[in-house]
Amino acid sequence: MKNIMRKYLSIVLLLCGLFLLVGCDKKATLYSNLEERQANSVMAALLEVGISAEKVAGAENTWDVIIPERHFAVAANILEQQGLPHHVYQGVADVFKKTGMVSSPSEERIRFMEALSQDLSQTISSIEGVIDARVHVVLPENDPFAKNTVPSSAAVAIRHRYDVSMEDQIPQIKSLIKNSIEGLSYEKISVILFADSPDTNDGKPIVPQKDPLFGAQVLQSLATANAALLVLLIAGIVIVWRKYNSFKKDAKEE
Repeated sequence: MKNIMRKYLSIVLLLCGLFLLVGCDKKATLYSNLEERQANSVMAALLEVGISAEKVAGAENTWDVIIPERHFAVAANILEQQGLPHHVYQGVADVFKKTGMVSSPSEERIRFMEALSQDLSQTISSIEGVIDARVHVVLPENDPFAKNTVPSSAAVAIRHRYDVSMEDQIPQIKSLIKNSIEGLSYEKISVILFADSPDTNDGKPIVPQKDPLFGAQVLQSLATANAALLVLLIAGIVIVWRKYNSFKKDAKEE
């Protein structure tokens, strides 16, 4: 009987250790309040390098991305290299939403410049190799009767992948902006390029090792199964212990 008790106790201790091992994989929220398309892009990038990720519904049709806490720093670095999650740009329709209030001409001009900047930034960001782009448009409020007027101008800042050359595309980018803004001359457009510096180790990107056995959902299911099995084993040990005590009591009475 003592040997049986020892076997049961060994199994319980083994399962307790496995349960604690599975349960210690803490989770952390990497990003929150993302649009579904942003969350999907983030998850795809993480799963591609072996980091398990979950998409959890947030507030007001937004999504949160949950990952193992031990991968937080590496995941944030990888997403930064890829420019994820993508910036959400506001189009003209969003910038010029009706608010029921009368805007001054100056306010309307500023909102118009912002709308142009957002639309052009989104277009340039969609070019292959571009991680992020910002377009700053300046439309001076000139007096139509003045002799000297200040010309319009635009400045473009582009952050691109380190392995993609963007210099050859600068003339096309300038032409795109020139043809999008009335009265803007080609010479008044400046484009500045910033090549992204990869976080490398001997020339190879640093990525975490893939989760050794299971994904996040399988680990969670395994933890639940272990907990249920642990409860059953404890109940079995209690029953065996009671029978053992009853057997000893009967043996003494005899």
